[in-house]
Amino acid sequence: MKNFVLTSESVTEGHPDKLCDQVSDAVVDAYLTAGSRAGVIAECAVSSGVMFLSVRAGQEAPVDLASLARRMMAEVGYPDSAPTVMLDLSVSPDLTPEALAPDRARHMVSAFGYACAGSTTAMPYPIEAAHRIVVAIDAARREGRVPWIAPDAQAQVAARFENRTPVDLEAVALNFGHTATPPPEVMQRDLLKEVLRPALDFGPIGLTDDVRLIYLPAESPAGPGVHSGLTGRKSADDAYGSFVRRSGPSLCGKDPSRIDRIAAYAARQAARAVVTAELARECEVQLSYMIDDATPVTVEVDTYESGKLADSTLSNRLHQLFDFRPGAIAERMELWNQPAKHGGRFYTDLARYGQMGRDDVAPPWEEVDDLAKALA
Repeated sequence: MKNFVLTSESVTEGHPDKLCDQVSDAVVDAYLTAGSRAGVIAECAVSSGVMFLSVRAGQEAPVDLASLARRMMAEVGYPDSAPTVMLDLSVSPDLTPEALAPDRARHMVSAFGYACAGSTTAMPYPIEAAHRIVVAIDAARREGRVPWIAPDAQAQVAARFENRTPVDLEAVALNFGHTATPPPEVMQRDLLKEVLRPALDFGPIGLTDDVRLIYLPAESPAGPGVHSGLTGRKSADDAYGSFVRRSGPSLCGKDPSRIDRIAAYAARQAARAVVTAELARECEVQLSYMIDDATPVTVEVDTYESGKLADSTLSNRLHQLFDFRPGAIAERMELWNQPAKHGGRFYTDLARYGQMGRDDVAPPWEEVDDLAKALA
């Protein structure tokens, strides 16, 4: 597939699915900040007036999880909401620090990482553009520049590619709730001026008069009072949109012993290192793990015919250079310690606006300069 139009979406911090992701990862941050290396799995669901939070961990909860959930709701734009928070908490013997096997995969997974040249974040244009738009929406709402928009919004971006390179921005669709109802022309003017023009002023293509702009206001403020949310339902937003393959499991609500989370970070780091080393214009890395194995059974590379070396050669180099054991990934990236290093908050901030290409928060899987030099 070389010539095509591809779409990707991103949602704001107040979208119910993303709210659940942030609550789940706020729970992970709280447990890891407490200092224990016990496992934790947090899943959240929200609907009108009710939030359900299920947490299975290897230790007792270090904080009041109901209060934490309500604080997250207020933070993302629902300060007047006080939902009933239903908790399902359990301490599991197989998640204690002693029970976790740091160098063995406890789940079977194929994880995918991707990177491409032509972007400062090495991300595909459609998903990067969609993330930039929802970041701009949230900022405009918080700062009062678009005072009528609600916390729940979605951006969809369609771009045309030739030879797998973005050449035109085809269309942008915005779906948004609103707390007031200005005339349609006011909505469109505000969003164009305060959101779309600044957000899309980057990269090889941009907003022109030929781009189709679609505005889809909801009939209400939207949010959890209108449609439900669930942890893990926006996994494409967390990764690369629709551009490349991705694993099915959620990246949110899991501690660093979970190979389905950290293998995605390792694959992204490996792919970005290949592109940074200028060994390929784009690179997809696949890591496949079997239960109780210490290393992936396969490390595969696809450069989409853009590599300076054969894909098999790059696969061998990655296998030799990177330690893809689960425990080694977590230790190399200090994934257990990141929340404490960031004042108690690390994974929460990754649960919105995507988890890859987040140079704004500098996660360790985006640090590739030394690895790229070793690869070159």
